[in-house]
Amino acid sequence: MKITYYGTGAGAGIPEIFCSCRVCEHARAHRGPNIRTRSQAVVDGCLGIDFSVDAFMHTLYGGLDMRQVRNVLITHSHHDHFMPADAISRPLWEGEPMRFYASEKSGKGMRNAIESNEKAYREGRRIRTSDYAPEMHFLEMFTPVQIGGYTVTPLRARHAEAVDAMLFIIQGEKNILWCHDTGLLPEDTKEYLKNCGISFDFVSLDCTLARGKQITKSHMDLEWCTETAAFLREIGCIDDHTILALSHIGHLVERTHRELEEEAAALGFTVAYDGKTYEF
Repeated sequence: MKITYYGTGAGAGIPEIFCSCRVCEHARAHRGPNIRTRSQAVVDGCLGIDFSVDAFMHTLYGGLDMRQVRNVLITHSHHDHFMPADAISRPLWEGEPMRFYASEKSGKGMRNAIESNEKAYREGRRIRTSDYAPEMHFLEMFTPVQIGGYTVTPLRARHAEAVDAMLFIIQGEKNILWCHDTGLLPEDTKEYLKNCGISFDFVSLDCTLARGKQITKSHMDLEWCTETAAFLREIGCIDDHTILALSHIGHLVERTHRELEEEAAALGFTVAYDGKTYEF
C-alpha cells in the first residue's frame, strides 16, 4: 500500500497569511517541506482522506488527480478538511459518481446541497453539467463498512463534537490508523482499539501544538503523540515495524520542518510534508 500526503498543514497552513512568526518567515524564505497546505491525502491513488479548501491547489501544483479518486473519507466538516462546493458542480467526465463518507453532522450540508441541486434540475431552474453528481454517505461510529475494496471503521475523535469528527481505521493489503484531528483518544475509541485485534502498519497522528504547550484538548503535541503511540504499543496495535507519521502541523508547533523532524526522529516518528509518499 502507499499513502501520499498532499496537504499536511493545520487550519491556516504554513505560512499563515498575515503571520510574521519565525516559523512562517522561515517557510517564506526556504519553502520546500516548510510550506504546508490544508489537509488532504490519498491511499493507493484511489481512496481520498479529506477534501480541503486547498484541493484545487493540490491539483495545480501537487500532482493530485481527483479523476482517479472515487471515494473520499471526511474526518469532519471544518474548511481545512472539507470544501464541498468544489465537488458539487463538476464538469461532465466519464466514470462513476464520487462518493464522500462522513458523520451525518459533518455531511448533512453537502447532502442538502446535492438534493437542492437535483430538485433544481428537475424543475428546470438549473442546467445539468455532470451526469455523475457526487454522493454523500453517512457513517456510524465504530461500524465497519466496505468502501472501494477497503474496510473502513470510523472512530470517535476528541475534536469538534458538534460535527462528530472521526478518525479512521483503513484495512486493505495493510492497515492504516488515521488520527486527525484529535487530542488524546476518547475512552470509547481506546476501548474499540483494545478489542479490535488489528496490527497497524501505518499510523498518522495530529501534531498541531508545540511540545508541552497543550493549549487545547482537540489537538496533540509531541508529548501526546508519544503517549498515544505508547498506548497503541501496549495494546498490541503497533510494533517496531509500524511507521508513525506526524501531520496536521501549523506554526503553533514552533518548529521548522527540519527542527521538528530531528526532534520527532528521536521519539520514533517521521514527519510528513506536502507531496510525501510512504510505501509499506
